[in-house]
Amino acid sequence: MSEQPKNWEDVHRELQREIISGHRHPRERLVEDEIIARTGATRHAVRLAFAELEKTGLVVRERNKGVHVRDYSIREIEELYEIRECLERQAARHFSEPASTDTIEALTEIAGRHREASRKQQFGAVFELNNRFHETLYRACGNRQLADAIQHYTFATHPIRTRAFTSGEIREVAIAEHFEMIDALSAGDADRLWRIIESHIRRPKDFYLKANAIGQYASIA
Repeated sequence: MSEQPKNWEDVHRELQREIISGHRHPRERLVEDEIIARTGATRHAVRLAFAELEKTGLVVRERNKGVHVRDYSIREIEELYEIRECLERQAARHFSEPASTDTIEALTEIAGRHREASRKQQFGAVFELNNRFHETLYRACGNRQLADAIQHYTFATHPIRTRAFTSGEIREVAIAEHFEMIDALSAGDADRLWRIIESHIRRPKDFYLKANAIGQYASIA
């Protein structure tokens, strides 16, 4: 047990980091008693942490089965990403004029902090700043309902997206693409913006599918 009991926010950050870094695997059950014993947190604190993880799509709670790390069938992944591509392509079309100075400055500041967190392997911060970057971008498209829909489906794919966070190579590509998106927004180049976004959202999906295929093969072997 930890020397000092952790509050729900500490437990949430620890579990979030474990899921994002791959220490918690898809379909793995999160056991309240084990987490209480390890962290010294109260049962109420652990349940609050679970609720926050569920809200961001990292875990799923099922009746009589408890809480487990979210997983997807190949068909679910393809369907989710088809929706994401449709929504994000439509949002990109809204940027046929240069984005405002405020938007560019906000995105540049977030992208810089995301780069720093990534290179320090601060995966919790990478997760939060990456989400903030894309939310800020899509809020600027001028269609609040479209931005809300994108956020919903982005959250639905969190376990897929975060599986690639452990790859330094993929993180570096994502960093570069964030700044390329900012350049396209500054120029009002909607077509270029979409090409960058399309590549940006497909890469973690492909990584997840490949990693799962390797894991399934290894378990059979």
